[in-house]
Amino acid sequence: MKRSTLISAALCISLLATGCVRSPKTPAASQVSTSAAASAAAANAVHQATVEVITEMSIKDGDYEHTLVVPKLIVDGKEATEINEKLGKHIRETYPLKREGNNVDGDSTRIVWGVKNNAVSIVLLVSSVCEDYFTREVYNYDLDTLKPLEAKEVTKRLGMTDDEFLSKTTEIIKKYCTGKADYDLDKSLAAVNYDKATPFIMPDGTPGVLGCIVPAADSQFAGLESMRCFNMTTMEHETFR
Repeated sequence: MKRSTLISAALCISLLATGCVRSPKTPAASQVSTSAAASAAAANAVHQATVEVITEMSIKDGDYEHTLVVPKLIVDGKEATEINEKLGKHIRETYPLKREGNNVDGDSTRIVWGVKNNAVSIVLLVSSVCEDYFTREVYNYDLDTLKPLEAKEVTKRLGMTDDEFLSKTTEIIKKYCTGKADYDLDKSLAAVNYDKATPFIMPDGTPGVLGCIVPAADSQFAGLESMRCFNMTTMEHETFR
């Protein structure tokens, strides 16, 4: 698992697939928890799976509420202990949240998830509380073995061939980058491969992709990469708000 960065090489740590982009802080009203649509999708799986969102810390800062949350995957009524412990440890160590006097420092986390064809995707959404950026990480697991799923297997379970997945991702990246001077379209399209593009299950059970956007050479973030979530049905950038 790996974490890509937009801000600095110091942020280049992750477990599976990550994206960093800049965005304003998220108001408390936009916090996302478990999805009713995902619960409905889970009912159609071979195994019954849900992801509870456990809030370990919540700090009020003016009009904003910053939270440290971790996922709790439950399969057939039993906690997936190994997955939950590893993800919880990763989130706490990589995205700590703390108050220092009158200031709040660290990151605020949110979680969305989806289930389809005996697989579960957990999407971690991270927003810095003191800088204008956010990060995305995606984790895909098999509900039989509770082991990480390879990207190609996720594609298959989403009902696509590799060619269909990569072709659709190419369309999405092209649509998103065309006409935007801050992005390098050619390099972004060249990054459409399984090293840089990760399929995942949206909360409603439809396909999503974590894709790579490459900033232009004369942009503020030249030389870095930005990984972003896209809805493969609407072909739009997905913020899960």
